[in-house]
Amino acid sequence: MRKACNLFITVGLLLVGCSQAEQTVIGAEEWRESPTLVKEVVITDDGKTGDFVFRIGDNGKLGFGEYGPFIAGEPQKHMWHFWGEKEVLTKPFKVVGVSKETDEEVTVFEFPSNHVLAPNSGADHHIPSMMTLPSEGLWKLEAYFGEKLFGNVIVNVEKP
Repeated sequence: MRKACNLFITVGLLLVGCSQAEQTVIGAEEWRESPTLVKEVVITDDGKTGDFVFRIGDNGKLGFGEYGPFIAGEPQKHMWHFWGEKEVLTKPFKVVGVSKETDEEVTVFEFPSNHVLAPNSGADHHIPSMMTLPSEGLWKLEAYFGEKLFGNVIVNVEKP
């Protein structure tokens, strides 16, 4: 009986310890640059090649094409691509940037609602944008349709 009681207490403590450790890992937010797909493409008439970089969002339903690295304080063109329902994708679109280092939040881009989807490169919808992030470091770009968070992308912003 005593061995059974000790075993029960030991197993109980292990389960409690494991569940607390799991909660800590789940609750911790990781700040890692979002993954990319890179494809070599021809960029000039004489056959010169370059890389096309597509940054993938956290939920697989959004991403954007990059035309070079993010440089602090410099505006840069990005083409957002989305997969989803028309009812969501035609609401007003907004990107809010959050700095990992300072917790600063800035509205990076806004696009009024439209009533027509614009499919592009296999995506259900796309929106061109000019975005500027004010300082170097990791930034989370939170993409909203209406007031609802659609997903996010984490980028590294370089010094000018």
